[in-house]
Amino acid sequence: MTLMRRLDPLGGSLMLSAMLYPSRTPANVVAPKNWHFQYLADHLRADEKSHWLAFSGADVFDADVAAQAYMMTPGLAFTLLGSDGMPAVAGGFREVRKGAWEGWMVGTAEGWDRHWRGITRATRWLMGQLFVMGARRLSIDTVATRVDATDWYGRALGMRLEGVQRRAGAHGEDIVTYSRIAEDDQA
Repeated sequence: MTLMRRLDPLGGSLMLSAMLYPSRTPANVVAPKNWHFQYLADHLRADEKSHWLAFSGADVFDADVAAQAYMMTPGLAFTLLGSDGMPAVAGGFREVRKGAWEGWMVGTAEGWDRHWRGITRATRWLMGQLFVMGARRLSIDTVATRVDATDWYGRALGMRLEGVQRRAGAHGEDIVTYSRIAEDDQA
């Protein structure tokens, strides 16, 4: 496995050119239930609320409306539970075109602080499963101000910054796109 430099807001930090995908999920990963989404929406991080507003077009965050939207997101998803049995995050990918999948994730601040390694492992596992199933492309769009999230996409998930959609959010926010394609693992 070789290291390569990439040019993006992280300043050309090193990343692995080939991703290692776990063979199984962490033990605390379960299929999502509706109450998981309601709990997460009620305890959502501030930066994820701004993301939701930019993509939903709403002027004010409403946890009930957000929870319903998360529940109705098609595709493959998981919930990672904390040691207390409560949801730390839920996330997944939905197919937007044949072979092209778009990721999403919602979580609590405590969930990310305590379980970021498990979240990364579960997300990498799902990414690997999608590539095995024939996905060509996995991508994530988010508000450009979510620096911790974009750092995670690049460093932990091996995604590359594709570009900035200037003022593309519902309220004029800049949106960034990160992606990983199947060929990235054949380097």
